[in-house]
Amino acid sequence: MRLPIDAAALESIALTIRSSDPRLETGGALFGPSDGSKVLHAAGPGPRAEHGPRSFLRDLAFTQHEAGRLYQADRSHWIGEWHTHVDVPPTPSDLDLHTYAKHMADRDLGFDRFLALIIAISESQPILAAWILERHGNELILMQAGTQLLDLS
Repeated sequence: MRLPIDAAALESIALTIRSSDPRLETGGALFGPSDGSKVLHAAGPGPRAEHGPRSFLRDLAFTQHEAGRLYQADRSHWIGEWHTHVDVPPTPSDLDLHTYAKHMADRDLGFDRFLALIIAISESQPILAAWILERHGNELILMQAGTQLLDLS
């Protein structure tokens, strides 16, 4: 399975990573069609985000502003999140999985599918892994939707 990611969204992610402290996680929200079939936009963390070596919390007010702006621009919806991992593989941590499951359980958010892009930052070139969490009946199924090198130059 492959997840289409718009080049502008990848460049936004790369720009955010280049301007961030490589010892700390960073990230942001993903936006696109409401069915989560592709990623059109990637927002940054926002000025009030919290960055740690093994955790990241985005600036909620900033993300809400971006969500409104992008919905007005092209009807994009919040479809997931992206973040970096420092010196660990681009696989969801227990904290990541808990966060994704919490989003899926929140009926106000209305997710049947949640996208996650995790970028492993290390000495070599960053690796981006795409993950899809889907609801199948009462179960949540996590699937990897591809990996690729991320050019930060």
